[in-house]
Amino acid sequence: MNHVLASYNEAIQTDRELRESVISASLPPLFTRSYRPILLSRPIFIDDSIIWQFAEDLANVFRILVSLPARVFAGSINDYCAAVGITGALRELMTRGDDLTDPPLFGRSDAYLTDAGFQLLEFNIGTELGGMDFAELNHALLKVPAFRAFAEQHALTFVDTADVVAGVLREQAARVTDSDRPVVVLLETTDGLAHHFNFRSVAEAMCARGLDFRLGEVQDLGLRRGKLVLGGTPVDVAMRFYAAGEILEAPGGGGLIDPVLHAHADGHTVLFTGLSSSLYNTKGGLALLRDSYVQASLTADERAAVDRVVPWTRMLRGGDPGLLDNCRGERSELILKPSVGWGAAGAVRGADTNDRSWSALLTERLDRGYVVQRIVHPRLEPVWDPDEPSPRDWAVNWGVFVTPHGYAGSFNRALKPEDGTIITFGNPGTRGTCVFTFGDGPR
Repeated sequence: MNHVLASYNEAIQTDRELRESVISASLPPLFTRSYRPILLSRPIFIDDSIIWQFAEDLANVFRILVSLPARVFAGSINDYCAAVGITGALRELMTRGDDLTDPPLFGRSDAYLTDAGFQLLEFNIGTELGGMDFAELNHALLKVPAFRAFAEQHALTFVDTADVVAGVLREQAARVTDSDRPVVVLLETTDGLAHHFNFRSVAEAMCARGLDFRLGEVQDLGLRRGKLVLGGTPVDVAMRFYAAGEILEAPGGGGLIDPVLHAHADGHTVLFTGLSSSLYNTKGGLALLRDSYVQASLTADERAAVDRVVPWTRMLRGGDPGLLDNCRGERSELILKPSVGWGAAGAVRGADTNDRSWSALLTERLDRGYVVQRIVHPRLEPVWDPDEPSPRDWAVNWGVFVTPHGYAGSFNRALKPEDGTIITFGNPGTRGTCVFTFGDGPR
């Protein structure tokens, strides 16, 4: 436990206002509607140097991933896709773009903090990321007198992800407009907006930071003199929030995004980011980083970054000598996941099976686009709920954002171990919170 958390836990026993600061925080209206019922009762505290080092490692992992087609596949995107399990119509759609090997650095981790440092479960590369608005909670907490005094005492600070993202979007918009309030559309697939009210909170945060930020769906777009339009309004930046699989499943399929691709290629509207970013947004990509032939291509510094943050992960392939035997023998410490896909969909923990069913599952999914990964055991965070007499331990999934400017803030989700092992808002026990940092690291 770090000294700030120890001090916080000691202080909230006598200062009820501090203990209830999340409850009393005054949040923006749409953020309140989106998240108030699912907020953790306190923020998370971490040393500056630890989080900035992790962000630097994330950036290095990104650079390695996007270099793999040239580095180990002789420039063949198709061979790279085959290696990570991207096939068929999905591959055709994701490779329609001009930034296949040079996508912009924009991503968010799903990671656990362990006693040895951060371990990366997944690296979500692209703009279809939740939590970009969560610094609103940081701002609101600092308006609560008791929390503000505590933050000043310990020199707490934070990086505002919405500020960073708004700045990145302005940089992108400057390629096509000189407006000081560029039009940016968060772009979903057909019927995608109906399922995510929290998009309105993101729009609320971005508008507050000087963007003309709107919500739209791909089927509602048009072209006017080569520029995307939504409801008659010219669009400077289309911020993609759809995934390739969602487009393929929507009425109209891949043709839905033709206007977006044409406007981007013609230089009239910027697409940030393209589906090509998703080529490197797979669990199979992390598995490649642990393959011996990829390891041999890395520099010493690159190997050190991979070793620090990427747990043992392998593609489940029949041609890998001894892999099945090892996976059978270490069942309780492994998890099986689809190489391509969102969140925890299709994941199976070996500990939730028995030897016979685990062996059958490995055989069934061999050479079918799955990875096996060593389970990471997170360091637990004691959280004192205002309505409980003592603290409870929570496991935390760290959503650390990274851009070319480095660490770009955090959106963390937490779950009590007795409520499950998959930390996602699909699990009703999951709560969200923000992060404050302390120490003498980068600010």
